[in-house]
Amino acid sequence: MAIIKILSSKGSVNTIINYVLNKEKTNERIISGKDCSPLNATEEMNVTKNLYGKTDKISFHHIIQSFKPGETTPEKAHEIGLELAEKQFKYHEVLIATHKDKEHMHNHFIINSVSFKDGRKLISNKDTLREIKLESNRICQREHLSTIDKPYAKNRYSMAEYKLAEKGLPIWKEQLRSAIDESKKNAKNFLELKEHLSENFGIKMKIQNKNLSFLHPDKKNYCRGAKLGGAYTKEGMTDYFERKPEMPKERTKSVKPISKSHSPGLKAIGSGIEKFAHKIARDIEKEKIRVDKPAGSPKKQIVKNKERDRDR
Repeated sequence: MAIIKILSSKGSVNTIINYVLNKEKTNERIISGKDCSPLNATEEMNVTKNLYGKTDKISFHHIIQSFKPGETTPEKAHEIGLELAEKQFKYHEVLIATHKDKEHMHNHFIINSVSFKDGRKLISNKDTLREIKLESNRICQREHLSTIDKPYAKNRYSMAEYKLAEKGLPIWKEQLRSAIDESKKNAKNFLELKEHLSENFGIKMKIQNKNLSFLHPDKKNYCRGAKLGGAYTKEGMTDYFERKPEMPKERTKSVKPISKSHSPGLKAIGSGIEKFAHKIARDIEKEKIRVDKPAGSPKKQIVKNKERDRDR
């Protein structure tokens, strides 16, 4: 399961790149650049901005793609991130760094806001975010990783959640959403939902007059469904059960329950994965990284070289 977060910023590209290249979080084998050298990404992105005279307003877009703990390896996560960058940001320089300092594996994408092909600014809105999430899901599904059924659902994300993802820490509200989504598939009403959450994920659920509340096994206080999004309120869940088709007699196989003695996060979410059989397509080891920009070449020659490589 890959969770996508995005933040656009007017800040310094150099500052954010220094963060994602933190040696304590990464090594050279899991850092690469799309249409730029990972070791020279800041300069190349700034060259593009200066070339088209677009050095103000939004400077870069920062995307975090977080994976379910224990579901993938750093190398596989990085390959998925590189493929996503190539498909979604065709004419923009992108630095991709996979952090493995925490159990919560995640990719960082730093995308230049200006296109090296024509100088156009990258559009970032609900539609583009939805497409990025859908493409991430398509890749994860192909690689036998769990996915989110509705990546474009109107979930409520707070800045605190974003900061947690940026630091590679578990996003507990997203874990609640995923567990509830899984459990409601196996329930016909609120009582069955409550039972499934408790047995399979160690999540407690309170059914109140107007609200639903959920207690993450690693937390002390309940979280109201409204703070997770409209689909997790009592009204939203009532609508779901009313529209849900009749369940088959044989339920989906349950997963093992978890407790606080387990490592942080809801490890029970989703199913196991098959062994990875698709080898990484490009060599991203440090000694084989090639700088795209010839030494001493004019700014316009950099753009021509990138377009030439893109058309091959």
